[in-house]
Amino acid sequence: MSTNQDQGRHGVVAVIREEEKLLVIRRSEFVRAPNLLCLPGGGIETGENFEQAMHRELMEELHLQVDIERHLWTSETRWGTKLEWLLCHRLPGSEPVANEAEVAEIYWLSIDEMRPRNDLLGSLPDFFYAIDAQVIRW
Repeated sequence: MSTNQDQGRHGVVAVIREEEKLLVIRRSEFVRAPNLLCLPGGGIETGENFEQAMHRELMEELHLQVDIERHLWTSETRWGTKLEWLLCHRLPGSEPVANEAEVAEIYWLSIDEMRPRNDLLGSLPDFFYAIDAQVIRW
């Protein structure tokens, strides 16, 4: 059994797609898994549902307001964190602005631009595989 500190955690991931590109962040040096690329999101706090956690995390990381369209997928990372992937859309006029304590950089990247990279958080290749296998339908 793993003694990893993330064992048993539960989080949300925002899938924000515009013109075939996804909103991607580089994690700051001050958070777990620093300097890796991932989709925005984070842990679900006690008493929160998926939607509440998603809205809070996007405000904390990016000062971003979204509508949540639907739940896309549930996965479990190799380190024991259960993730809920939610399809989100930016509200008109809402632009991502990095909270430097959590986010070092913001990008809009296609899946094909991300696939060959070696600086991805481990959950992203699993997400790409689920899309390829048509487990996730846009």
